[in-house]
Amino acid sequence: LNNDALQSHLQSIRTIQQKDNNTKMSHHKNSKEEDEHEHQLILASNKHLASLRSELHNTHLDICKSYHPKFPELEELITDPFQYRAAIGIIQNELDVTNVNEQLNDVLSSNQIITISVAGSTTNGRMLTQEELNQVNDACLYLDELQSVKNELTSFVESRMEQWSPSVCALVGPALAAQLLASTGGLAELARVPSCNLQLLGKNRSTSSSRGGMATQSRTQHAGFLIDCDLVQACPNYLKMRAVKAVAGKLALAVRCDHINVESGRQRTADVGRKFKEELRTKFGKWEEPDKAQVVKALPKSLLAGRNLNETFWLGRDNLTQSRCFCNILTLVHSLTIVLSLCIPSFTLGLT
Repeated sequence: LNNDALQSHLQSIRTIQQKDNNTKMSHHKNSKEEDEHEHQLILASNKHLASLRSELHNTHLDICKSYHPKFPELEELITDPFQYRAAIGIIQNELDVTNVNEQLNDVLSSNQIITISVAGSTTNGRMLTQEELNQVNDACLYLDELQSVKNELTSFVESRMEQWSPSVCALVGPALAAQLLASTGGLAELARVPSCNLQLLGKNRSTSSSRGGMATQSRTQHAGFLIDCDLVQACPNYLKMRAVKAVAGKLALAVRCDHINVESGRQRTADVGRKFKEELRTKFGKWEEPDKAQVVKALPKSLLAGRNLNETFWLGRDNLTQSRCFCNILTLVHSLTIVLSLCIPSFTLGLT
């Protein structure tokens, strides 16, 4: 957080946001230079967001290492960094976890609280010294500051997404579009990601606790940010994974359209995103329609209909006799051809 580049970037963002609040009253339109400056700020914001995610992960590991002597099992039971931070902020040096169950209800589910209470009653941990506890609390405050800066950068990117990537915003929404750009580092990087990988961006890591029913988030294991798309959420559960694949395919096309428009300087519109969203909505509606009933069709009229049994019998015998005669004629012609070819070597007959 003490990085000069990050602090200068945050100051530039706050200046632009303050300017936006003033220009909303005067309906001032940005110039080409201002648009280019905002584009560079968005790219820089994505790079800083990637650095902040790494710093958040390292800070979470430091908190786990510092609190490990008190409650070693807690980091396996709660894998979400912010839920873990909230839990240890409530538990602190308490030996009996059941004494703080009421406070834990605000940040954890009932299943998590029960499991933590059982694990806390059998843990081999010890009470932390005052110095160790202060170190844990300082790390928690630093994690909160990192999250606050990350939210500020994400909010800025979301507010500019409809301007720089209108088709993606029309398809999945500005909040989800900002998450996708922040996870990849920019619009150009996102345009290089194939659709099969787009549906896995933001996928949760599977752990022993999550497989045992202690997952901190309800997101599907084999899906990422796109599972939260409004198009997918409108589908029934048995169609959601199929819908995620369809949305990822259209999203890959929409991202490339926006990227080409930005690079070429052409006008950026949301027409492509709206078109894709309407197509997906129609397709998902057809998926939910019940199967059509099987239609019983009548058999075609027989060629022998209207004839009596005697005529039908002799007509069948006549057809059979004609077929046999034709086969006999072909056999005779073939035999004559062989005999003539043996007797007269120069004789050829083009018969197939």
